[in-house]
Amino acid sequence: MKRARIQVIELLGFLLLSFSLIINLTTGSGIVFAQDNEMDDEDTIPLGRIVITASRMAQHDYRVTGNVMVIDSEDIEESNARSIPDILTEALNVHVVNNSTNKTSVLDIRGFGDSASRNVLVLVNDRVLNTVDISSPDLLQIPLSAVERIEIVRGAGSVLYGDRAVGGVVNIITKKGEGNLSGRVGFHGGSFDARGTDLEVSGSKNQLSYFFYSSYDDDHGYRQNSDVLAKDFSTHLAYEVSKKMTGDVEFSYHKDDYGLPGALSGANLSAMGPRASTRPEDFANSRDQNLKLGFNVAPWPEDLYLGSLALDLYFRDRDVFDSFGGFDTSRSINTTGITAKYMFDHTVFDKEVNFVTGLDFYDTENNIIGSGFNSDDLTVSRSDIGIYGFAEYEALTDIFINGGLRYYKADYAFSQRNGVNVDEKQDPDVLVYMGGLKYEYAKGSNLHASVQRTFRFLATDEWYSSFTGTLDTTLEQQKGIQYEVGVKHSINDALQISVTPYLMDIHDEIFFDPTTFTNSNYDETRRAGVEIGQETDLSKFIKGNVLKKFKITTNYTYQKPLFIGGVNDDKQIPLVPRQQVSSGIVTQLWDEYNFSLFGNYVGSQFAINDLTNEAPKVEPYFTVDAKIAYKKPNYEIYGAINNLFNQLYSTTVTKSAFSSAESFYPAPGRNFDLGVNIKF
Repeated sequence: MKRARIQVIELLGFLLLSFSLIINLTTGSGIVFAQDNEMDDEDTIPLGRIVITASRMAQHDYRVTGNVMVIDSEDIEESNARSIPDILTEALNVHVVNNSTNKTSVLDIRGFGDSASRNVLVLVNDRVLNTVDISSPDLLQIPLSAVERIEIVRGAGSVLYGDRAVGGVVNIITKKGEGNLSGRVGFHGGSFDARGTDLEVSGSKNQLSYFFYSSYDDDHGYRQNSDVLAKDFSTHLAYEVSKKMTGDVEFSYHKDDYGLPGALSGANLSAMGPRASTRPEDFANSRDQNLKLGFNVAPWPEDLYLGSLALDLYFRDRDVFDSFGGFDTSRSINTTGITAKYMFDHTVFDKEVNFVTGLDFYDTENNIIGSGFNSDDLTVSRSDIGIYGFAEYEALTDIFINGGLRYYKADYAFSQRNGVNVDEKQDPDVLVYMGGLKYEYAKGSNLHASVQRTFRFLATDEWYSSFTGTLDTTLEQQKGIQYEVGVKHSINDALQISVTPYLMDIHDEIFFDPTTFTNSNYDETRRAGVEIGQETDLSKFIKGNVLKKFKITTNYTYQKPLFIGGVNDDKQIPLVPRQQVSSGIVTQLWDEYNFSLFGNYVGSQFAINDLTNEAPKVEPYFTVDAKIAYKKPNYEIYGAINNLFNQLYSTTVTKSAFSSAESFYPAPGRNFDLGVNIKF
């Protein structure tokens, strides 16, 4: 324990020293400026990935600020990860927790703890994955092998994205077809009787591109009754009508069945071990279908640029059933959505102008039917409409100012039929704004600062409590403000360091009260922290036929989320580690051998429901994963070891509201994964 803390302190010292060096270089010696100014030719900049989520417009990754991170296809291939929750544990200031299965994973960005699922917005190709209830976005329905890249915006995105974009925004971009007809079939197996197979076919011909993907995964799980069986199919078809008009169709189908192993008390852990379950009969299943139709058009003459228009139509049909000790609930959620936007990204009078404005509309009906011991019988409908605009203007050479506004309105209708008929309507609305400044002092490097208003509307089952069977229409909507500054510095595209301090104040934050089993508003909460990340590609300095790649990444997060005022004044918000450190090494020897090593340290935190911080903190944990792969043009063979040192830990720990008793959801011990990919 003491050694781990010393290592964290040493690492922090190294990163702060690096940051100090950056400031000296950029403000004193001018050496870095001289190097970067020689790269004025745009062709010398590796354009690389395209980031969409930063401004809802396509933007080269070297232009975005330091609070934006991209996990690309190469990162995914090199990682041990088998799912999106796995790969996101490697990202800066992303805390992933679950109830002993990846199916129940929740992403937390910037310290929201138990309410993270309602304060982090998750998208798939710009389509909202969050549901209108309190359940977390179902990350298992997007197989990692079908993902092209994952874009992460840390911090508020309320102006550009609307509801729930408080702590951050994650946009998962799936693969598209290109080039000649090609395909891949993969097989994998591993510990806990895990096995699976997947198939993808893609390509393009003339104006048509296509991508088809199907997978089957059966994981019996580390714990008793933690098995997950998932089946997926997805396709993406795109057609270029002309250089000025394109259309595309996306469809995905996901079905799963999974166990709910429940928590273990300290006594259970001692007597039964971490792999046991006291809830062997609890289970759940879900089915999710999504259809998206997209159109993009620039209806102007060939020699005239006036921007482009995009229109997307969404249809989603989701059914979920879960059973906890006879307390059974069926949820049917049907959603229709329309998003339309106009984008302008061009130079006007030798000054760059980026502008986007649009409309987001979603209409959802959520039917909740209980059985067994559950008497729920109600329908909650919600329609959302948001109108927004965002602009960035190069006021002076390499100095950009930006600002934006969003008006957002929701209409709720509650129809309760269990015993006493209740019909209620609510129609909250909000106006939020943002403003910022960015100075691009060198290619791939910038200083940035921003302020942004945030908001979150209540989830449908925050208004309604299954525990009390009543509606509470007295709750206030959540609102806040975020301040952020930062630097992203790149040296010859070989070393990139980012440092981002932030402060976020939230009023009327919506919390679940474990003593009354109801939701309530807390007057004020505050989150302050700093995010430090670095990526170094040493292979750019080492030449030879043996070492083809040597990349080192390190991320450090310090955060302090507190209750302000009230009965829990100056107490830390539970389920938020004060410190997080992750580091990875990726190497390639010759052309065939690839090796990766990834470590993740999660600091101590208070258990869920410990709002008064009266119980001892949950112990920190440190895990190490390793992977080796042998690649040839037509096939790949790989092997991975996760949790190399067999660390016993739980990502989620809860405390009783009426005693000091704690319950644990043990994470998997040491486990193995073997697989082969055959390309054709």
